[in-house]
Amino acid sequence: EYLEKRDFLAGVLQRAGLRVLDCAGTYFLMADIAARGFDDDVEFCRFLTRNVGVAAVPPTAFFSDANKALGRRYARFSFCKKMATLQLAAERLEQPWKQ
Repeated sequence: EYLEKRDFLAGVLQRAGLRVLDCAGTYFLMADIAARGFDDDVEFCRFLTRNVGVAAVPPTAFFSDANKALGRRYARFSFCKKMATLQLAAERLEQPWKQ
């Protein structure tokens, strides 16, 4: 069930212009946000929540101050959700959205 949800969300994010990193043993996908014109994970996650209606976690919240630069161009998406929730996120991400 989780493989199906992971693959579904990965496809949605890729169609939204986000490169998804391979993952295993987790409930989260990391997506590269640079192609959407963002270089700050906190800014991107705020934008996504406010303007698109989809929540993501800025991974720099988990980095030490010395290493925050390593996570700034990524966003963390959870796929351990009900499929209906993932489908709603898909609908919102498939709409045009501008920075």
